This record gives sequence, structure tokens and C-alpha cells, in this order.
Amino acid sequence: MSPLKAPDACESLNDIRAGIDFYDQQILKALEQRLGYVKAAIQFKANEQAIPAPERVVAMLQDRREWAAAAGFDVAFAEKLFEQIIHWNIQQQILHWREKHPDSKGE
Repeated sequence: MSPLKAPDACESLNDIRAGIDFYDQQILKALEQRLGYVKAAIQFKANEQAIPAPERVVAMLQDRREWAAAAGFDVAFAEKLFEQIIHWNIQQQILHWREKHPDSKGE
């Protein structure tokens, strides 16, 4: 693959696609790293019921809306995107909790 070009320096659709593919890979790497933190958080949770933390989700979504607005990004899209990311990560954290605490039975 040739070196990544800035969007305004692209000379073909292949250049554009290379940039999109590169950043999609970066997004997936960032999500993988984020999940590592999510899984590590179980060491600070008293039980499985503490995982969803709805008040934290509300605060996180508010922050992400503000970040999106400050960046000139579509706030509604960013909110929906982060809702999906957060709720999927909560489910992954619950599964991780259950792997680490097989005798807890949802406690």
C-alpha cells in the first residue's frame, strides 16, 4: 500500500478508499483498547448488578454530545453511535464478570 494521503491530496478513488480503510482499522483498534478498560473495570465493581451504572451512562452520553458539538459533528449521530458502543461494552463487561466469577450467579 502506498503512503496514506491527506483527503485533499488524493488522486483517485483508490487513494480515498485506502484512507477510509486505514481509519476504519484505527476505529476498531480504539474499540479493542476501550474494551480492555471496560473489562478491567470489573475489579472495582462489587457485583454484576453494579456493572450497568445507568447514571454513568447518562453522564457519558452528555459528554459525548458536547464533544460532538464542539467538534462540529452531528450530535444525534454521535449519541446513537456511543449508545451502541456503551451498551455493547456493558454486555461484554457482564460476560467478563461471569467468566471471572462463575459462582456468583448474577450477583
